[in-house]
Amino acid sequence: MGVTEIARKTGLTKGTLHRMLKSMVEHRLIVQDPRTRKYRLGPKSMQWGSRFLVGQDPSGLLSDYCDLLAERTDLYTYLCRFDSGEVYCIYTRQPSTSRNKYFVHVGQRMPLHCSAAAKAILAFQPPSVVNALLLKEKPVKYTEFTKTDIQGRITELNEVFKSRIAFCEEELEVGVTAMSTPIFHGKREALLSISLIGSTSYINSHRELLINELLQIGEKASEHIASAHLLTSTRGGRVWDGSM
Repeated sequence: MGVTEIARKTGLTKGTLHRMLKSMVEHRLIVQDPRTRKYRLGPKSMQWGSRFLVGQDPSGLLSDYCDLLAERTDLYTYLCRFDSGEVYCIYTRQPSTSRNKYFVHVGQRMPLHCSAAAKAILAFQPPSVVNALLLKEKPVKYTEFTKTDIQGRITELNEVFKSRIAFCEEELEVGVTAMSTPIFHGKREALLSISLIGSTSYINSHRELLINELLQIGEKASEHIASAHLLTSTRGGRVWDGSM
């Protein structure tokens, strides 16, 4: 974007912005297009962002489980993390033998109200946190199957809490279904989830098998993280008992 738009969004004067932007260009945090004079993220900010995302997966341990899930199911798999009120992807794996191509990119924000990855994590957050997030987010109705009412979403999170399996059944794209399970770092505490995605017809025809694989690998990942003490919660120890 250009200086005028940056000034409007930040409330800073153009004089202040010019000095800041000049310094950021020198440090390669941003670059300026010589033709349009607009700015975009530079190589240093991309490098720092990549390091941050990699750091969300303790020592790369969880990526091994994501790879294993992809190998066992022959489906696209991915890991997501909850931080600062958002759920975003930190790792993906596309099986080389898979015919169906689905794409979830690293850094992608997962909608809290309808993505399986977010539901699997939110189901194990304190009620106050869940209520605040659901009230704050403006739910987008991506398809006719997208759930947008708060009570319906709370009911679904209660079900996820009991089963440890979350679904996104054509809520983001018709014909595509994802399922997720939380990765626990403490007793019923989760900031991460592991997911798989595929065509709705394939997921439904292999539903029980995929659920079993996902739960087994999710449990192994949880045991590994918990025993290694590599991930700690940034909040209090209150655990949701499944009610609101």
